[in-house]
Amino acid sequence: MLDYALKNILRRCARSLLIVSGVAVMMTLIIVITGIVDYQIRTMNAHAAAGSGKINVQPFLAGSGYPAEGIDLTETQAEALLARASAYIQPVLSGKVLYFAIQAPLYPNQPPELILVGIEPGHEEAFTGSIARDVKPAAGSEFLAASQTAEPAVLGQHAAEVLTRQLGRAVQPGTQIPLLGQDFTVTGILERSADMVVNNAVIVPLEQAQALLEKPGFVSSAILTAANINADQDILRLVVEDFPRLTVVTDDTVRNNAREGIKVFEAMVNTISVVVVLCAALLIMTVTLITVKERTKEIGVLRALGASKGRVIGGLICEVFVLSLAGSLIGGAAAGFVLAFALQENLFSLGHIASYLPLAVGLTLLAGSAPAWNISRIMPAEALRYE
Repeated sequence: MLDYALKNILRRCARSLLIVSGVAVMMTLIIVITGIVDYQIRTMNAHAAAGSGKINVQPFLAGSGYPAEGIDLTETQAEALLARASAYIQPVLSGKVLYFAIQAPLYPNQPPELILVGIEPGHEEAFTGSIARDVKPAAGSEFLAASQTAEPAVLGQHAAEVLTRQLGRAVQPGTQIPLLGQDFTVTGILERSADMVVNNAVIVPLEQAQALLEKPGFVSSAILTAANINADQDILRLVVEDFPRLTVVTDDTVRNNAREGIKVFEAMVNTISVVVVLCAALLIMTVTLITVKERTKEIGVLRALGASKGRVIGGLICEVFVLSLAGSLIGGAAAGFVLAFALQENLFSLGHIASYLPLAVGLTLLAGSAPAWNISRIMPAEALRYE
């Protein structure tokens, strides 16, 4: 049966290549699209979880997005908030922060690819969360004041990789990097963090960030880290009662915002995937139907010679299976290449690709079964008269 299927495939090369191409394109599209979505969901969950315990207070008009950008908070307000909440926070792990997107995000619902973070020297861990999440420097120091450099900058792991690509040379402590028309000296590079904002950050002293952005006296938000497990509720109550024009962004807020955004993205991707699957199934069914119609007389001869319906159907299904398997493997390899090398992030996952192989093979077999069953029902005498 397999030998018969292979001979038919080789005899009808154009038709075989069409089916293989249809399956391969379907596999590539679905795996790449769902791979991007899976990456989005993983990073959203990791990003939201990484913010646990960190409370960001920002202007009401800035909304509930994190990091806050666009609507600024006066330093006077931020300092008043920090002073009022001093009984409930860890002072060193709290502070004023200024954000500015240097480079737009690669995908929706992600923080900027490169983000300038201005923070007071000595309060770096309020932003990085180094104590809680054990984010250590991979090179140099995580503290801006540790260097005597006039314009120090500490880089997140991803920010260092992006700047290395842009500058065409390795970025390490001592390297000069241009930021918005001014040169800074890298004094430290952090290890990879679960928080994408930290990974993508270029951290500089607050005063220098304010001067660079021409925003003296303004910050984006105040970071408050609770003194103990119960103090976060006291902080929330204090902000609501004493600072009604400010809004609180917690890890739950970040998670909910990301989840709402990803729902729209998932709905769009699911719609595209269904359309791709239906188009591929229609192509396979049409090509298979034309093929079996062309072979009606041949099938009539086989039936006249004693071939059973099951053997005829089995031969056609075996042929479709070989073509679908070939197309699935080619499509899986193409999708793996795109996810690993064609995008700016390596999203390759062998398990994700392998999970879609049964879908492609099963869909192709289903699409080819109906034409095979219909042609096998024709009586041998009728099939022999077919022109």
